[in-house]
Amino acid sequence: MAKINLNIDLCVQLRNKINEYKHYSITQTHSIDKDDKDNRGWEKICAIMDRLDDTVFYLNSLEIKKEHNRTSIFEFYNFMNHAASLIDCIRYLVEIYNFDITVENQSTSFFNQLGNTGKGTDKDYFEYLRSLCSVHPIQTDRHPEYKDPSTKIECSPYVRWNEDFLSFPKEYDILAIVYTDNPNEFAKYIGIRLSEIFGYVEYRFNLLHKIIPHIEAYYQNIKKNFKQLPLKQLNEFPNYANYIEYLKQEFDLRVNTDWDGTFDFYKLAMETHFDYPKNQKLLEKYQNSIKYALTFLHKYLQELPEEDKYETTGLHKQPEHTTGDCLFFQVSELYIDDELNDFDYPLRKLNLLCFPPCTYDNFTINSFVRMAKSFWEKYVYIETCLTPFEIGLLVQIASHFYKLEHDKDFMNDIPNTEEYR
Repeated sequence: MAKINLNIDLCVQLRNKINEYKHYSITQTHSIDKDDKDNRGWEKICAIMDRLDDTVFYLNSLEIKKEHNRTSIFEFYNFMNHAASLIDCIRYLVEIYNFDITVENQSTSFFNQLGNTGKGTDKDYFEYLRSLCSVHPIQTDRHPEYKDPSTKIECSPYVRWNEDFLSFPKEYDILAIVYTDNPNEFAKYIGIRLSEIFGYVEYRFNLLHKIIPHIEAYYQNIKKNFKQLPLKQLNEFPNYANYIEYLKQEFDLRVNTDWDGTFDFYKLAMETHFDYPKNQKLLEKYQNSIKYALTFLHKYLQELPEEDKYETTGLHKQPEHTTGDCLFFQVSELYIDDELNDFDYPLRKLNLLCFPPCTYDNFTINSFVRMAKSFWEKYVYIETCLTPFEIGLLVQIASHFYKLEHDKDFMNDIPNTEEYR
């Protein structure tokens, strides 16, 4: 029995690296051939990562073993096909990220089969064996490098274990039986060492050790270019809403594309005005917290630091791991601690009103408002004439000031002045 042992952790490392700045990869392009009109690369990158996960797991579980009740070794066919799929995934990944593996493609150290012209490579010979044994066994004519010059076609009926077969050298594990149209030779036998097959497949898979740092370098080059491109300043915009829209666009380009809803919420919050004096006063303080958080976000987008620090997050207590978390996102975060567990459901539902479109009807909204009344009425006044967004914003404001009273870290992050409290 023979099995390969590929390091599946490499797949995890690849996925983590790609997802670290996935927005830089979403715009990648790739054409498989000249007829590939849709040259989008991101979907192919995702397919490659998923296929690598499954294929590595399958290859590691596949046992190529002797079955005395049959001639052909079907596990070997399976291995060659799925190993080729794995190798193709690596090849496409190399093409998408423009990584040069010319030297690796010229290796000859595994099979040492240089062919008729002396220019054959491990890559060529593996593809020849796969074509002969598995893909095109009835007629293999795409690899003249490894055929007898007097032979036009080769047909392989089966692959079998090398067990005293025609006194073939014992160094080979299995034999590929090959029928040819050579009038002087009805059949020939190609010896195959599984250790060479495994070694070559592992070699191609382990190219990820080089590809992953290349992806990191690709990301760092993009970040370097962004760092050198100055952001526009607040005073270049007529109002905060326009400034926030600009930062949203820059955030999409420089960091991540998944936070548009937060930016849009802040834009609406900055444009909102309440007639009820108490609500308006608290809204202005909440708006000041948004403005304060924006100063840190601006620095973060300009510097794109590798590690979290107060100057770019606005958080005195940094996350244990670099997460991209910052005060900008915490200001809009619905805060529910143990004391608010009874209000968890209605508050989360009302919070959704801050991120339109929301499909709740007025009856449903009013039901949630009544369920959470004993919480929000300590801070704000919800009038019947308010829009769904305004109701959601008031609940968000109530949560914000509750958080300032109960979350020690957040208390420390927002200035303790009348402008914010």
